[in-house]
Amino acid sequence: MLSRCVSFRSTRSLYFLQFIPPGKYSSTGVNVQDSSSVSSRVTVPPAPKLNDKRRVSLFNGPDSAVPDADVTFFNERVLRLRHALERHDVERVWACWSQLKERKLLKLLGPQLQGYSVHLARLCHTSLEAGGLEKFKTITPVALYSAGRGAVDALVACMSMHLKAGNSRAVLDLYDSYLCELHGSGENPLPSDVLPSPEQEGDDFQDLATGLSSDVSPQNLVHNSVLLAVITAHALNNAFHAALHAFLQFPRKIPQRVVKEFLSQLHDPSLRTEAESYVHRLHIARYLSDPRLLTLRTSLLTNHLDDTGLEKLYDMIIKGISGPEAYIAVHPAELTERKAVALEEIHWAAFLTAFLKCNRRDLGTSLWNDMLKFGTKPTAVSWTALLDGYDNMKVPEDAEKAWDIMVAQGTEPCAMTYRAIISAFFNSHKTAGAVKYFQLFQRRLAEGWMPDSGDCLTVYNTVLHGLLINGREGDAHALLLRLREKGPKPDIVSFNTLLRYHGRRGEFRRVSHILDQINEEGLTGDVYTFSTILSSLLKIGRTDATDLILNLMRKQNIAPNAAIFSNIIDHQVREGTEQGLKAGMELLQWMEQSSEAQPNGVTYTGILAGLHRQNWDDTAFAHECKEYVLGQMRSRGVQINRTVYHILLKACLENPTPEGLQEALDYYREMVKGRISLSYDTWYVLLRGIISREAWAVADELVRDLKRQMTPYGSLENLVFRIRKRTAWRKRLGPNVYF
Repeated sequence: MLSRCVSFRSTRSLYFLQFIPPGKYSSTGVNVQDSSSVSSRVTVPPAPKLNDKRRVSLFNGPDSAVPDADVTFFNERVLRLRHALERHDVERVWACWSQLKERKLLKLLGPQLQGYSVHLARLCHTSLEAGGLEKFKTITPVALYSAGRGAVDALVACMSMHLKAGNSRAVLDLYDSYLCELHGSGENPLPSDVLPSPEQEGDDFQDLATGLSSDVSPQNLVHNSVLLAVITAHALNNAFHAALHAFLQFPRKIPQRVVKEFLSQLHDPSLRTEAESYVHRLHIARYLSDPRLLTLRTSLLTNHLDDTGLEKLYDMIIKGISGPEAYIAVHPAELTERKAVALEEIHWAAFLTAFLKCNRRDLGTSLWNDMLKFGTKPTAVSWTALLDGYDNMKVPEDAEKAWDIMVAQGTEPCAMTYRAIISAFFNSHKTAGAVKYFQLFQRRLAEGWMPDSGDCLTVYNTVLHGLLINGREGDAHALLLRLREKGPKPDIVSFNTLLRYHGRRGEFRRVSHILDQINEEGLTGDVYTFSTILSSLLKIGRTDATDLILNLMRKQNIAPNAAIFSNIIDHQVREGTEQGLKAGMELLQWMEQSSEAQPNGVTYTGILAGLHRQNWDDTAFAHECKEYVLGQMRSRGVQINRTVYHILLKACLENPTPEGLQEALDYYREMVKGRISLSYDTWYVLLRGIISREAWAVADELVRDLKRQMTPYGSLENLVFRIRKRTAWRKRLGPNVYF
């Protein structure tokens, strides 16, 4: 931070004034040791004189020299500005600010802008609240300048006051000026510690799309609260489509905590309700603006078997297609200014797969009817999603019926469609049906059909896996040989499929032979390859298994690093065997002694989660491993933050033994005792895991704790409803619930 602000040796007084907090100075001079309150006098003493003509350079590089006279003037005005803020003297604040601006010294302001912005925000909520809106003319420039550099409190307060007064135009004008400030300050942002962090902003639900965009341009630093004020202003104007266009410039998930806190300041309950409705619909638009986002969201809900959440999300999308405020086009070709996002076929497919994975045939049928109703003709993408759903439900007969209808309607299957129906039959152990469709696939290839080479190889890898799980080992090896000779060339996934099969049986000669084939093809093993080989070595009793794996990696010119070994350890611990756990711990100790692959937080967290997830036969050894890992984390300064706690809580709750539940509750109490914020994610992980274990008494207690801290909403509210519903049912049955 110091290198970006000021040279300490050359401008001692300027450095102190920038970093001392309010209340650490007096009217008799600067003294960071003095904790007395600010003197009631307004008189500001002259700044201490510099003994030489040394220069300072702030933000603008080493060539931006600031004359000593300007440094002295800056120090004086900053101190006056602080006094004015403490005394709520808006006119004097503006006078000091104007003088700094006139001398072009605003650029010397650094992290203290955050404090100024907070003070001005308080002024907006107190002295200006009663009929002082005209004073915004003096506060606004300071608020905008600070907001453009990350300190938005004053700007948000100004916007809130305008919203309370019903002046939406003023809010929108402030927003335009704010965007100009962001562009103008692009080369001079505040240090990162002044900008709000993701943790400060909150993360309502585990939004896996956080890293999808690498654009970090200044305009993407638009603060959530500022954007929310703009959305509310459009809600005040009953202009949803204007809000939609403003939001889609900088789409993001606005945390529900931020929404609740901001809207609670408004006096009009109808405006609060309308603005919250806008936010929900804008989040839907965000999901549709990038197919990856919706796929990630539906996958996350599916993994938690949250069919209620899926249904609500789907219903909101359908409602957005029609009505006076429709904002979703049924087809991309129908995009308009009012309908700025479209429901593409991949979106339908994502929901279809999710519904069937949650065993909700009724919702799948409803979705299919909706597609036809809105004029979306299913292509191979939708049919493949349907077949994948039937595969998950283990109903290959239904998959075959769907295939016949698809062909009858003239839809040509793609390679992934073949993959889906072949997998459906193999996973239901009906090999004849799988072979039938594989032969159809090969026949089309022989006729000159040329699907994407990657998709084509995926079909072959699916067949390799299917043959092996159905006991047709010879056919699987024959197919691999054919691929090596005639193509498409097998990839590392192809070989890993056979490695896993033989490795689990401890057939190391077979494993060694496949490893030779990998080398012959010029392929490099991945984490899965080495972990599989390590497991097979352990099965045949090789005590030097770890050393052999390390030598094998060196032969393939794979440089040791923490990521590779952390993944191998994770694979070993997940095996749930004592041999795998010992191998994982050996690798960990090797990493701790290595200069090239030192373990990190991910390494230790993965081992701990694996230890908690399993019900180990040798409980004493497992306990010893846990204590070792925790001890190493402490000695290496690896902190258990909220994200780590989430991983450990989930792992403990997946352990079916009573100890698993007890360890989860111990971590929960540890978080409370350590005053680690329990976010939406924390409660979701806890309640979801408790419900899956049907520990209803514990669930009731947690819901009481939850409601003392926050109001549940969304998917979390659904979980609370399920617990409350179960509790009411138990009360009605009385003692009979136990019989």
